[in-house]
Amino acid sequence: MNQKPALAAAGAASPPPGDVSASARTMLWVLLVIYIFNFLDRQIVNILAEPIKGELGLSDTQLGLLAGPAFAVFYALLGIPIARYADKEGTNRVRLIALALAIWSLMTAVCGLAQNFVQLLLARIGVGIGEAGCTPAAHSLITDSVKPEKRSSAIAFYGMGVPIGSLLGLVIGGVVNDLYGWRIALMLVGLPGLLLALIVLFVLREPRHLKPADPVAAPAAAPLSTGEAMREIFASRAFVAILIAASVTAFLGYGKALWTISFFIRSHGLSTTEAGLAMAVVLGLAGAFGTWLGGKMA
Repeated sequence: MNQKPALAAAGAASPPPGDVSASARTMLWVLLVIYIFNFLDRQIVNILAEPIKGELGLSDTQLGLLAGPAFAVFYALLGIPIARYADKEGTNRVRLIALALAIWSLMTAVCGLAQNFVQLLLARIGVGIGEAGCTPAAHSLITDSVKPEKRSSAIAFYGMGVPIGSLLGLVIGGVVNDLYGWRIALMLVGLPGLLLALIVLFVLREPRHLKPADPVAAPAAAPLSTGEAMREIFASRAFVAILIAASVTAFLGYGKALWTISFFIRSHGLSTTEAGLAMAVVLGLAGAFGTWLGGKMA
């Protein structure tokens, strides 16, 4: 019973876009799995918030800090410098993603060892630092590996990790918490990411290293400085509009994700399994369809 929503959402993830090389298809599938782990580890704290609060004696303010700023501030601040680093010619983006995956997976497991608010706060900061290294490098890899006319579909395929990972985090976290407790749930979803990080190193190859050097190619133009790049992208009204819309969506979505679950548990007496399954259907299935449809329309 617990597997049906997960299987349904996974089935909603259409194959990588056609007219893509075999190596790029492999890369997209691996990146999808990584992104599923990314959101699984990110969102599982929402379904575990109430049992964590009960055992550690936390206030709602402290819960909000753990689910929000402790993660989001470092995730957002590190995103731009990591993206700049990923774009440098000598950067091995596969190793960068594997390192980021190992960091956030380890810190997710460490969350399960926390004995007080401060320890859990520091572990959540570690999760945010690790996860900041995933999407910038992944988007850079996709850009280098997929033709421009197929990139929107490829990025949408990668983006399926958001609803699928959220769905799995809610279902797995809720069920495992009811059976074994929130600490085991965090360790169960965190530790496998360390193995996945090793697999990534053996399966993926940095595309820059596969391209033979062209002795007659014109020298590459000097890269823009961070300030120049920021001025250029903020000069685009479309970018600014998308940035505002994405910020408002994240502001509402992340707050709703945490407190809706707490509302169901506190006011309606749902177990974490029941609340997780209910939210998984909404976030997982509807989110998967919306992500797929957006990529197709683009």
